[in-house]
Amino acid sequence: MEQEQGRTDAARAGREGRGDLAEEALRDACRTFARALGGRSRAWVVAAPDVEDVARRLGIDPGAVVEPLGGAPVRMRDVRALARHRDEAPAAERVPLAVDVSLTSALGCPAGRLGADVTLASLDRIVCTPACGMVMVGLRREALQGRDGCAGMADVASALPVPEVSQLQALAAGMADFDARRRCANDNAQVMAAYLRCHPAVRAVRYPGLTDDPSYEAAAANLEDGFGPAVDVLVDAAVAASAAGRGTNGAVDLCGRYVPGGTASRAHSLATAEDGKWLRVECGCGDARKLVAAAEALLRP
Repeated sequence: MEQEQGRTDAARAGREGRGDLAEEALRDACRTFARALGGRSRAWVVAAPDVEDVARRLGIDPGAVVEPLGGAPVRMRDVRALARHRDEAPAAERVPLAVDVSLTSALGCPAGRLGADVTLASLDRIVCTPACGMVMVGLRREALQGRDGCAGMADVASALPVPEVSQLQALAAGMADFDARRRCANDNAQVMAAYLRCHPAVRAVRYPGLTDDPSYEAAAANLEDGFGPAVDVLVDAAVAASAAGRGTNGAVDLCGRYVPGGTASRAHSLATAEDGKWLRVECGCGDARKLVAAAEALLRP
């Protein structure tokens, strides 16, 4: 009986120890996100299926959440300009400026410092797991004070459910090298954009890191450590169909099996244009030379 009780106590202590480590990982991640967001922000990591779910819980219309880096083709929206537009309204009529930085992460877009009241981000890319069930919530100082339509939002964020211990362990492991992976993926996207703009099958390239891109200036002022992992290219419809036919559901994995934030990359179809079709290459953090070779093979007739 004493031996059995000893085993039970040891198991309980082990679970408590893992729980303590998970809590520490949660605090570290939240501090990292808050520092990255700037604007004297506070950050939470919550359990939720996606950004839209968290927005609704905070009382924000998911359709009003802005992706600073997004769209089809990809472009950068200036968060500073959006904040100035918010401030033009009378104080009592202001609506929170909420942004989704899932593509860049909080580390790549200091949205709080730029003026966003609420910053949301899926953590899929950090833990390299699609639909990981964790979302970051960040509120800048003014939002924490309840200004600009954010009254009570900090209390709501604090009451949102916390991820399970296993999820937090995955978060801790992912945070250890995420910044390096993020920077490498951004560098690979820069290489890919430069390569694709010279490819004979490509009619146009949209990447905010190219100095002649329409949103280059906004991206240079809003992003840090690169211009994001997504490169969009306009190709003939026949080329797009051929490329899509090599994958599943319009997506083709490049250089391995694609997971968000991993080494492999993925090409998939976007919007149809008058003179062709847009494809997006979401770059991973693998070898840039192998990625260029894979793109060349993908666009080959």
